[in-house]
Amino acid sequence: MSDIAMDASLAEPTRRSWFSTRLPWWGWAVALVLIFAASILGVEFAPSHSSVAVWWPAAGLSVLLVLVVRTRREQAWALGAILLTTAVANVVAGRPPAVAAAFGLANALEALVVLAVLLSSGKGDPTLRNLAAAARFVLAVVCGAIVIGVLAGSTVSALSGVPFLPTAALVAASHAAAVLMIAPFGLLPPPLPVRATVTEMVVQAAILAGVIALVFHPSVHLSLAFVPYPVLAWASFRFPIRVVVTETLLASVTMLGLTIAGGGPYNVESLDVALRAGTAEAFLVTFSGFAIVLATAQYELRASNRRLVATSRLLSGSLVEAAVGLLIAERSGNGTLRVVWSNRTAAELLPSDGGALWDGPIADAATAALAGAGTATLPSGERTLTVAANPIPDEEDRFAVQLVDVTETLRLQAATLAAQQAQEAAHSTRIDLERQRGDFVATTSHELRTPITSIIGFCELLADDDSLGSEERSWIEVIGRNAARLGSLVEDLLTLSAADGKAEGGVRQDVDLDQQIGQALGDLSVVAAKKRIALRTEGRAGVAVADAADVGRILTNLLSNAVKFTPEGGAVTVSASASGTTATIVVSDTGPGMSEEELAHAFDRFYRAPGMERAAVPGTGLGLAIVAALVERNQGSVGLACGPGGGTRATIELVRAP
Repeated sequence: MSDIAMDASLAEPTRRSWFSTRLPWWGWAVALVLIFAASILGVEFAPSHSSVAVWWPAAGLSVLLVLVVRTRREQAWALGAILLTTAVANVVAGRPPAVAAAFGLANALEALVVLAVLLSSGKGDPTLRNLAAAARFVLAVVCGAIVIGVLAGSTVSALSGVPFLPTAALVAASHAAAVLMIAPFGLLPPPLPVRATVTEMVVQAAILAGVIALVFHPSVHLSLAFVPYPVLAWASFRFPIRVVVTETLLASVTMLGLTIAGGGPYNVESLDVALRAGTAEAFLVTFSGFAIVLATAQYELRASNRRLVATSRLLSGSLVEAAVGLLIAERSGNGTLRVVWSNRTAAELLPSDGGALWDGPIADAATAALAGAGTATLPSGERTLTVAANPIPDEEDRFAVQLVDVTETLRLQAATLAAQQAQEAAHSTRIDLERQRGDFVATTSHELRTPITSIIGFCELLADDDSLGSEERSWIEVIGRNAARLGSLVEDLLTLSAADGKAEGGVRQDVDLDQQIGQALGDLSVVAAKKRIALRTEGRAGVAVADAADVGRILTNLLSNAVKFTPEGGAVTVSASASGTTATIVVSDTGPGMSEEELAHAFDRFYRAPGMERAAVPGTGLGLAIVAALVERNQGSVGLACGPGGGTRATIELVRAP
C-alpha cells in the first residue's frame, strides 16, 4: 500500500457501532456490585442532619451501565437492575423502605432520561466524536439531574418535611457531577494519535496535583478555584480524550474529598457541610463539563485535520503520479507564458530548454485550446501529444493544461488498421483461390469424363471379343475396374463443384423419402449379402421438399459407407421419422465407430481415418463431404455421432412437405 493510501485510511478512525460488544455476565455482576457499593458509600458519607448524600457516584455508574449494554432489551434489564440495586442499597444503608424505593425509582428514571436525550438525535452513535455530541451529552446530564432533583426533593419533602428546593438543588448537583465524571467512559470514541509524550503527560499530571493540593488544602481558603482550569485545558488540547476523562475523574474526586475534609475555597464557616458540598458539586459540574467539551472539540479538530491532510496528500499525490501531464501556466501582461507548477509526467513530456519562458507549438496549442479551439494533437519529438486547457476560477492570469501522450494509442490504431487491411486482403485472396479451385475442378472433371467414358466403352467391346484369352481378359478387367473407379472419382468432384456453386442440381420438389430409402437399400443388397450384413428399416419419413437425385446420392453414400465399414455378420439400420416440419433419416451401423478427432474431421474433403488407411479400405474421402454439401444445398442438416452401443450414427434432417 502506498503512503497516500495509508494516509487516507488513517484519516478517519475506524467507525464502530455504539453497541459493538455484548456485556458478559460477569460484567453485569461487577457493574451491579459497584452500583450497590457506591450507593451505600453515598449514604454513609451523607451529613448527619441531611437525608441526601453530598455525592452520589452510583448515578454515574448507573448511566455508564446503560451506555455499555448493546440492545434495547438489555437496556431495559439494566434500568430494572439499577432500580432494584439502588433501592436495596438504600435499605441496607438504613433508609426507610419508602424513601429507598423512591430513590431507586428516581435513579432508574435519571439513567433513562440521559439515555433518551443522547439518542434523541436519531444518529444512533452518541460517542464523543464532535462538539455537538459533547453538547448533547451535557444536556442529557442536566436533564437527568433535573429529573432526579425534582423526584428526590419531592420524596424527601413529602416524607420528612424538609424544604424542597435545597434538597432538589443538592441532589441535582451531586448526581450531575457524578455522571459527568464517570459516564464519559461509556462514550469514548476510537483513539487518535497525539503529539504529546508520556513525559509531558506525567509533568502535566504532577502540576495539576500540585495546583489541587495548593487550592484545596485544608489550610488554604483563598478563592483560587479557577487555577486548575488552565492546567486541565493543557491536557484537553494535548492529550488523548481517554487521558483527559480519567484525569478529570481523579481530580474531581480529590477536590471533593479535600473540600469535605475542610479545605478549599468553598469551606465557608457560615455554611453547613451540605451547602459546602453542594457548592463544591456545582464547581465540579463546571470543571468536568469544561474538560469534556474542550477535549471533545479538540478530538473533532484533530480528526478533521487528519482528514484534511490525508485528502490533501491524496489529491496532490494523484496529480503528481497521474499518467496525464498536468501543469499550471501563468500569462504575463505582454502575453508570454511560463510554467509555475507541473507534475512529473508533464515535466517528462515538455521539451526541456532550461528557460523561464514557455513557448513553442505546445504552448501555442494550449493557448488556442484555452481560447475555445478545443483539444489539439501534435507531434513533440518522438511522441504525439493531445493538448487541452481550461481556466482556473478566480485566477485570471493562470490556467491549467492537460497533456496526454497518445503515441502508443496511435501506434496501436495504425497496427490494428494494417492488420485489418491484411486480413481483408487474405480474405479476398482466399475467395479468389476458392473460385479458381472450383473452376479447375469443374473444368478438369468435365475434360476427364469423355476419355474415361471412352476407355470404359472400349473395354466393354474388347470383353465381348471371343478371340481373347483368359490372361488378356484379366487385363481388360483391371483396366475397366480402374477406369470405373476413376470415373466415380470424377463424378464425385463434379458433384462437389455443383454443390459449392449452387448452380447445378435439379428442381426441389416433393420426394418420397421412403421410396428413395428402398431403392438405395436395393442397390446395395448384393454387396451387403456378400458380407452377410443385415439391412433393416424402421419407421417412415414421408415426403420431403428436395432434389430427388441429391437425396438418392445422399442415401447411397451414407449406406455405402455403413456397409463398407461394418464387419461381416453386422447390421445396417435405416430409421425414418417425421415431426412437424422436419423429416429425419438416421443411418446406423455396427462398425468400429469413430473417435472424437475423426468425427471432427469426418466432413472434410479427402479426409480418411488413420485406421482405414492402415486397413487399406478403399475410398477417396469424398463421400461424407458430398453428403454435407448436398444436404446443405437442399436446406437440410447432417450430423455424425457414435452410436450408444458402438458403431456410427448419421442423422439427416430435410424440410418436410406441407
